[in-house]
Amino acid sequence: MNPASITIWPFQLTDADDVLLWAGDDRIIRLFRCYTLTSKEEALTFITEVCMSHPWFKSICIDDRSIGFISVSPATGDDRCRADLGYAIAVQYWGQGITTRAVKMVLC
Repeated sequence: MNPASITIWPFQLTDADDVLLWAGDDRIIRLFRCYTLTSKEEALTFITEVCMSHPWFKSICIDDRSIGFISVSPATGDDRCRADLGYAIAVQYWGQGITTRAVKMVLC
């Protein structure tokens, strides 16, 4: 995998078909304790209500196609100097260093 082809972008409604491929996979979604997407309409709702409404919920892309997400959520109160980092990518991209590269892109 060419690291230059990995990008981090805000989600767009046109990502719905790509999102459905990975967010419709139980192997990925079960890790997040949410339901598996089963239709394009659910993918559009997910993009609108979850991805686009969060200031740092971004799409991990390869060749301009969404293969997963990465998110950063700042903590509050005594933990305000900390943040939670979440991510997931499509199963066919596991073990290729893509998530590691995406995390480095976000943190640098």
